[in-house]
Amino acid sequence: MQSRSILLFCGLALASFALHARPAAAIELVTVAVADFDYIDPAGGVMEQERLATERLRTLVQQVRDGLDQSGRYRVVTLECEPAPCSAGRTDPAELIAKAQAAGARLLVFGGIQKMNAVIQYGNAEVVDLEADQLVFDRNIAFRNDSDEAWRHAAKFLVAELMKENLVR
Repeated sequence: MQSRSILLFCGLALASFALHARPAAAIELVTVAVADFDYIDPAGGVMEQERLATERLRTLVQQVRDGLDQSGRYRVVTLECEPAPCSAGRTDPAELIAKAQAAGARLLVFGGIQKMNAVIQYGNAEVVDLEADQLVFDRNIAFRNDSDEAWRHAAKFLVAELMKENLVR
């Protein structure tokens, strides 16, 4: 009998808690636009190498977008540029910023990768806080090997670096 009373009391306590508990405050996600990155191969690789580099670059940028979007801190918005791609090297900077603002972005991520030689790629990624009109992130990245795995690792590294920073101040 005593165990029934304890169970009844626990059930009433839980019900009371559920009625009075307030839902957790929703975290407001920061909107971010991730521009396409630029790629430079100063040696002017052969057609097949250029095709692979373009595909890997597109995948790297998508992985950065996905990583930020799945972080629980950011909501990625899409940039629309005519003609595509929508990158800092191919789009007028004022127009790129205007496109990001029109998409509702608070932050704009952009950058590029350059092939140094057959083994090393390096680049830069930057983030501008569009409301504060301020550069809030500027990071060099480098990676060895020109393989899908190396490019995926570079994307993961970049997302991890972006997540370490408090981009909105």
